[in-house]
Amino acid sequence: MEQGVDRLRDGSSAYRGLVPPHGGILVNRMVSDVPPSSHFETLPKLVLNQDQLMDLEQIAIGSFSPLEGFMCEDELRSVLDTMRLPNGVVWSLPIVLDASEADAQGMAARQDVALYDGSNQLVGLLHLEQKYRVDKKEMAKKLYGTDSDAHPGVVAVRKLQPIFLGGKISLLRRPHTETKEYELTPHETRHIFIERGWKKVVGFHTRNVIHRSHEFIQLQAMEQECCDGLFVHPVIGRKKAGDFQAKYIIRSYQIMIDRFYPKDSAVFAAFSTFSRYAGPREAIFTALCRKNFGCSHFVVGRDHTGVGTFYPPTASHEIFDRFPDIGIQPVRFNNVFYSKKRNAHIREEEGEDHREEEMLHISGTQARKMFEKGEAPPSWFMRPEISREIVDAMKNGERVFV
Repeated sequence: MEQGVDRLRDGSSAYRGLVPPHGGILVNRMVSDVPPSSHFETLPKLVLNQDQLMDLEQIAIGSFSPLEGFMCEDELRSVLDTMRLPNGVVWSLPIVLDASEADAQGMAARQDVALYDGSNQLVGLLHLEQKYRVDKKEMAKKLYGTDSDAHPGVVAVRKLQPIFLGGKISLLRRPHTETKEYELTPHETRHIFIERGWKKVVGFHTRNVIHRSHEFIQLQAMEQECCDGLFVHPVIGRKKAGDFQAKYIIRSYQIMIDRFYPKDSAVFAAFSTFSRYAGPREAIFTALCRKNFGCSHFVVGRDHTGVGTFYPPTASHEIFDRFPDIGIQPVRFNNVFYSKKRNAHIREEEGEDHREEEMLHISGTQARKMFEKGEAPPSWFMRPEISREIVDAMKNGERVFV
């Protein structure tokens, strides 16, 4: 079987001028020559859930470089204890594959495991290196800084199956999704940036339809850091109740690119992954992923990837100071509000001369509440061209929110 693993290092002509991929390697675990199905019939079988499928794909296309598979025990423990891989490279979140006792029983190290999706379609292989167990309470405590059942990440860890499977993977085909045409790979985005002559690119992580606060932050980040372009990369994987459906997020950014961003200044792609609820650890992770897509800079908002009150609002800003070797520049922003006094959007720290009634705040939660009432947010809150489409969709009975 031919395994198309590209080890595109710093000097690769294909990516010259852009930030190198994390760890110096842009991984590609896509199989270019798939054997006949009979090759897999005698292998142990594991059916993956949606989260596992997304991780499998992102490993394979290089989003999680330098990872080439699901973590073995030494990698997991190193990440939990130090936020680094055993070789010292910064990595903040576990990427693990769990299995039930029954499923893992017939699996042995140095053996291939056939990986299937929920429709019983073969999607990949795990080249099994290790089966191991983990104290899930200890794992949750180290990962999230708490073992409280009020933390959704803790609950997710406790629901993991008891056996963890470590080893490199091969992806036979990318899982089908309705948004696949927008799910560009790191190889593809890097080529786009190069074709545009970009070297400094600022990445933006979001889960929402764009509002004017995010628009302000994106444009300010580009200007402040003298970046050549903006890479907007919303998460469109598993969502929680109240989140926008992916197609409305995508449509909002299509409108921005067509009508409002400076010409040829922005690239949009969808990121098929899911929230790990890990606060500052996840801020590091989201930055590393965008580094692999070719970003030299990354916007980190106040309480970026925060979970309730479990982490201080500035924790996701401060954690970057612990990792000067991360290889991507955080662009920190606090809250942005609309100033009635200045008739403009301004940063929170610039509004010390404002009374509370002169400060109009913007958030995705507020937008959802207005839309649910059939109301379009005002123009200082969201572009009318975007809000009208959402209001019309809701009037037509479309399901805008999860």
